[in-house]
Amino acid sequence: MSGKELKEILKADGVNLSDLAEKLGFNSDQRLHSALTAKDVKSGLLEAIARATNKSICHFYGDCTNTISTENSVAVTGSGNSVNTLSERFIDLLEKKDQQIDRLLGLLEKNN
Repeated sequence: MSGKELKEILKADGVNLSDLAEKLGFNSDQRLHSALTAKDVKSGLLEAIARATNKSICHFYGDCTNTISTENSVAVTGSGNSVNTLSERFIDLLEKKDQQIDRLLGLLEKNN
């Protein structure tokens, strides 16, 4: 996706680029404007914009389905019952959850 296309989508959504730059943690909105001049916007920036605007990444890519982007950077894509992509952040969250469950089970076993 080009920066021009992304700007058009953001404009249609009524997104103020200065406010968006602040949400993204940019120290000036010029950094965002520069990123939006690219012929191909980096996927990381697109995911950050999706989180900041509380939109699905599919909002920006009309041809994808079932993709979720949240404030925790969790992204899953798929169709039907098959999963195509899990973000590294999502995998990290799953591993931490498993570690917590193992720790809790250990504590329960100790107390029994």
